[in-house]
Amino acid sequence: MKTSPSSIILSSLALVSSMIAIAIQFPPLSGYVSALRGEEPPAKLDAAAMSAQSLSEPLPDTRVASPSEADVPVAGALDAQARRIALLEKQLSQLERVIRSAGLDAAAPYLMPPPGSDSPLLAQIGETYATRARFEERRKKMLEHSQEMRQRDMDAYGQASYEAINGLYDKARPARGNATPEQKAERDAALNSLMTDYPEAYTTSVAVAEQALAAAINRDTAGAEGYYQSLVSASPYSEVVTEQGINAIPTLQTYLARQYVDEGRFDEAATILDALSTQSDTIILEPNDMGEPTAKPAQDIITELRDKIAR
Repeated sequence: MKTSPSSIILSSLALVSSMIAIAIQFPPLSGYVSALRGEEPPAKLDAAAMSAQSLSEPLPDTRVASPSEADVPVAGALDAQARRIALLEKQLSQLERVIRSAGLDAAAPYLMPPPGSDSPLLAQIGETYATRARFEERRKKMLEHSQEMRQRDMDAYGQASYEAINGLYDKARPARGNATPEQKAERDAALNSLMTDYPEAYTTSVAVAEQALAAAINRDTAGAEGYYQSLVSASPYSEVVTEQGINAIPTLQTYLARQYVDEGRFDEAATILDALSTQSDTIILEPNDMGEPTAKPAQDIITELRDKIAR
């Protein structure tokens, strides 16, 4: 018995809704964006019965705790996150088997591609899901490496100096809300002290990176440029990961390249894209058209922007 295209399309729409429900289990790191902007974190989603606990819960502080601090070990939280990712991947595999057994995979050609794309919508949903899963897995590994680097700071400087570094770091972090002139002066003074007194500390590079990302989020291109130049010229580290698990240097390169292209500064854009191409396998978190953070492969971003420059 033949199935009409209209019936297939209706079944396909139901399928897309199911897959979107699964994709929601990878909500954007809006807590990170809200924290830098000084806003209240968004309410957690009430996940469906088949979902694991939301991956957007705040990650533990990756700094090495002093003996007086009492916090949850980062390793335990990262293991829990890995289990959540594994569960979602298992659920997707089960859904794929259902799709094949019901013959709904034949409906994919009836789903029109979104504007400006040649890929079917179903394929794009699956690709977005897979990219976000890869991003979360890499973020886990980067946070583990960042914790190791913080431990190296403590080993290199000793407990007393490390506590002083952390004290300056806390003062130098981007403020929530609108800072008063006094608060901004205190923040700048703390950051300058870190860069002057502890230039080789990994914590110093993280502090500079967080200021650069905060400037990028606020669309302060000049500020982001200044902090980015300080980071790449003075930091001894090629990879600097913030406490939210963001790989700062390629993320800043992506932001600046987009700004340069939009402003017609094509030579500068080409230069920074060349630098980004050395990490083309990185996955970048950047806002989509609705302002929500979306994971994209760096190589896709490089290709997109170079095409714009060539027009």
